[in-house]
Amino acid sequence: MATTKSKELDHYLKSVISGVPKKLDHFLSGNENKMTYYTGNWSTDVANNFTEKQSEKIFKNKTKYIDRGDLQFFQKKNKNIEIGTWSEYGENEPESISSYDYIVIRKA
Repeated sequence: MATTKSKELDHYLKSVISGVPKKLDHFLSGNENKMTYYTGNWSTDVANNFTEKQSEKIFKNKTKYIDRGDLQFFQKKNKNIEIGTWSEYGENEPESISSYDYIVIRKA
């Protein structure tokens, strides 16, 4: 019997990622000029929490927004978060966590 590697899913992250199209639609119907629609590591977070087929669908859906002529998309790197070295479970290797703000701006 073959074993398949199952992903360790973050259900909160899945719901946040799944809500991005709704956030972008809300932005389009509103009058804000700029909005941060996601914070994290978009591609990695999608790939780690969805199947390959689901990931392709999410990326394809987002491309519809990117291909519009009236929006611009940007990433802004956040300051790294340093964690580790000690916990109640003992010494841990220090780790640096990086993330980005994913921003949409309405073209003038």
